[in-house]
Amino acid sequence: MKQFKILGLAVVAVAALMALAGAGTASATETTLCKVKETVGGLPQCAKANQYPAGTRIHAEIEANTTIVINTPAGKVECKKSTLEAVTEQQTAIPLGANVAAFNLAECNGIVQTVKQGTLDIEIIDLPEWTHNGTLTLTGTEITVEVAGLHCVYTPGDIGTLTGGAMATIDVLGNWPRTGGRSGALCGASATVEGGLTVTSPEPLWVSM
Repeated sequence: MKQFKILGLAVVAVAALMALAGAGTASATETTLCKVKETVGGLPQCAKANQYPAGTRIHAEIEANTTIVINTPAGKVECKKSTLEAVTEQQTAIPLGANVAAFNLAECNGIVQTVKQGTLDIEIIDLPEWTHNGTLTLTGTEITVEVAGLHCVYTPGDIGTLTGGAMATIDVLGNWPRTGGRSGALCGASATVEGGLTVTSPEPLWVSM
């Protein structure tokens, strides 16, 4: 009986290791930006000739007749203009990195300033199924928000989804942790942000592997 118990534990351990290995593979996929929507064997694979090269400028602006909304404990801040611009560092990578040249929010009912640009990571969405879309993550970006007498500093992380297409879009949706500001805890633990951007360059654009 003891031998069967040991064997059973060994099987469980192997299964756990396989699950971890599978999870690691799913979350570590080569990502590239593609000029066409290509699918090979059911996978969003982009031929090298169709990949946008390193140094590609990504430019996105707020969607027409919309706003970027930042919900803070002090109140809601709405911005009528927003621009995201970043330059890719590689042609393909895990994840695909880009240096942020601008992430601006303007014409707001409060003061919103980006004090640190940081970097942007793009990673293809492969769960629960393969797509031509990608997640967007900012690192090292700091944004100050002043509203109703409060001064808060937020550090965005996951900022939304890049949906590929003839005119790609960015659904801005995230929870920005508070990391500073003169008003301290009055700023709350985080701010929720939502809105939409349209990618004007490069065009068209699909996220691939």
